[in-house]
Amino acid sequence: MEMRSIRQMSIALLSLPLFLLPGFSQESTPSDAGILGTILHQGTMRPIPGAEVRLADYEERVASTDARGTFQFNNLTAGEYKILISAAGYYVSEAPVVTVEPGKVARVEVRLEKVEFLFDEVIVTTEQFPATVSRQSMKALEIKRIPGTAGDALRALPVLPSITVANDFNGALYIRGGAPEDNVFYVDRSPIGYPYHFGGLVSTISSEVIERIDVYAGGFGAEFGTDAQAIIDIYSRGGNEHNLSGKLNLNLLYSEGLLEGPIGAKGSWYLGGRRSHVELLPIEVEQITAFPRFWDYQFKAAYNLNEKHEVTANAFAADDFMELKLGLDDVSGDPTLAGKFLFENGFDGQGIHLRSLFTDRLTSYLSLTRSFNHFNLNFGEGLFLRIGASNYQLRQDSIFRLTPNHRLESGLLLATAPTTGAAFFPRRPDEGDPDFDFTFEKKIRSSFGLRYNRIETYLQHRYRPFPFLSVAGGFRIDYLNLTGEISLGPRASLKFRIPSGSEVRLAYGRYEQSPQPPLNFPDFGNPDVKSSKASHYILELERQLSGRTGFKVAGYYRNLSDLVTRDSEAIYLNQGDGLARGLELFLRHNSGTRFFGWASYAYVRSERRDRPGDPWRLYSFDQTHVTTLTGSYKLSRTWEIGAKWQYSTGNPYTPVIDATLARHPTTGLPTYRPIYGAVNSERVPPFHRLDIRINKSFIFERWEMGIYLELLNAYNRKNVLTVDYNFDYTEQDVVNQLPLIPNVGVTAEF
Repeated sequence: MEMRSIRQMSIALLSLPLFLLPGFSQESTPSDAGILGTILHQGTMRPIPGAEVRLADYEERVASTDARGTFQFNNLTAGEYKILISAAGYYVSEAPVVTVEPGKVARVEVRLEKVEFLFDEVIVTTEQFPATVSRQSMKALEIKRIPGTAGDALRALPVLPSITVANDFNGALYIRGGAPEDNVFYVDRSPIGYPYHFGGLVSTISSEVIERIDVYAGGFGAEFGTDAQAIIDIYSRGGNEHNLSGKLNLNLLYSEGLLEGPIGAKGSWYLGGRRSHVELLPIEVEQITAFPRFWDYQFKAAYNLNEKHEVTANAFAADDFMELKLGLDDVSGDPTLAGKFLFENGFDGQGIHLRSLFTDRLTSYLSLTRSFNHFNLNFGEGLFLRIGASNYQLRQDSIFRLTPNHRLESGLLLATAPTTGAAFFPRRPDEGDPDFDFTFEKKIRSSFGLRYNRIETYLQHRYRPFPFLSVAGGFRIDYLNLTGEISLGPRASLKFRIPSGSEVRLAYGRYEQSPQPPLNFPDFGNPDVKSSKASHYILELERQLSGRTGFKVAGYYRNLSDLVTRDSEAIYLNQGDGLARGLELFLRHNSGTRFFGWASYAYVRSERRDRPGDPWRLYSFDQTHVTTLTGSYKLSRTWEIGAKWQYSTGNPYTPVIDATLARHPTTGLPTYRPIYGAVNSERVPPFHRLDIRINKSFIFERWEMGIYLELLNAYNRKNVLTVDYNFDYTEQDVVNQLPLIPNVGVTAEF
């Protein structure tokens, strides 16, 4: 033992000088010649982690910035070194040159300008499973620079193929010939009450907190549940993990602010809010007693408990309010509608989420969310409609990787939604019903309380049998107490890579949609109506024409049955049918960080049959041809100009062919009632519009400022909103949409 100890001590003493020599040290000391640098975001001075740094002419010398934005090169000989930097989302104008002196560490600080769009970002992954069919993703850097949106994320979605809106005043999305109520919006796994303030002025979720938006136009997998023909899945970003920062946005319509910062060394938070200020302007309108006003906020905090568990808490809310005083001249001859008009709509939601990586194969995401929606409408002689609905959800999703080529996905959702309301109001009309006349419809007085209880579960398997072939198959089992149904929803998709490099994708899915409130409310509807059904069939071909240009073509067919429509005896029945089919073309090109361009065309045909034996007719949300051209060019580091042109077939409407004289049911006064022709047999003229955006940035030492000018409807096209008639329906006129409107905004970021 003594000899062994002496031998070990001798080896240690002989080896010690080797570790004291600079050439053998495992970590450089400050006396070594080298470069110590920091890469920061120009303006806000936030560190940029993950940037790749190289030394020109020394390709083997590569480093990456850490969480503090720092990098280091050690053991350099004296001389000049050019530093090459690559950072996703940032513009490097010139490679800095650093002089290294013998025995000294040269310090350098590099500030990079953020690129406000990033269409050329390529993420290389080992893709084991099929890309989701009919999904289009838009990242925040892409969304915020699209002209005509004032940087509003959700208002940018109509640049995607087969997505359009009704008119300039309504932002509700028509997706592949479907109605707005067919779409479900999620923010970080929480459903939101409604996506737009006052139907389309601005979205209720700030674009400043959005990381990306995934739009599933149809044929989506088993992970998404009932009540949707299309999904808009919004992912919010994390807060600034390094230092306190913020951003301000002022424009003619509203003011917006965002503040964010770190939580210790393992978390982050942000708080954003927005409020309109139209009511603060020196404008007087006799009928308006309270100008339309809105506000919203979003909050998120994320914290890494350890390497395997991350907890996130979020909260959001929105509210709209307006009040009018209508005189007899403002209500088209119906005195019962005159008087106070009050509208209020809002929602709030909160959630806590736990993401866990139990093993390299098993991932779990557990969420507990709560939301509340309220709606209040009062007008005329005692007419009102008030609804309040809460929603509590417990949701768990798991992903288990059996092998590199097999993956299982499963989920469970438990939800309860107590709903209360009261009304003195007519029943809801059918879509496209021209004979619905609010004045002559019977008003129903009711108060109600319901509880929607849901149980939803799914199982899905993804498999890659060959390098060129991937398949996915699954099913859902869903239960809703108010209909008493247990529904099965099979889903399947396939991706095949052909030798030319193109990808062919096919998908099939069966979907159900429970009756929209108040179709099954007591007094208002029929409690016995069931869910409507839809089958989706989709074929896609996608090809990357070059490193900067991609092309996609898609065809789809939707078959709908058991649609709920009105009946004279049972009020509502599952008796309608529908179909929608279409073709989409999408071309996308970018040229570095200076230019991007999109071109899309969609053919959509959407039809309905309201009752057995009725003729097929155009759906009210049919817009047969939709074309969008979008482009933006960065003239310099601080100047950018962009344009967007849209064309769509005019909305269908039902023409008046005659009129008859009748007595008002309340006042007994004579009034004319129209006689309509075939439902949706006419169209308004086609819609087209050009939007232009010019943006100028000012970059200072520790903050940035931007000024943008948008010209909405730049060539002042007189797009038709609707067809109107005089009092006896003998003369026809049109109501136009928005004229040329300039919009100016200022942003500041620190």
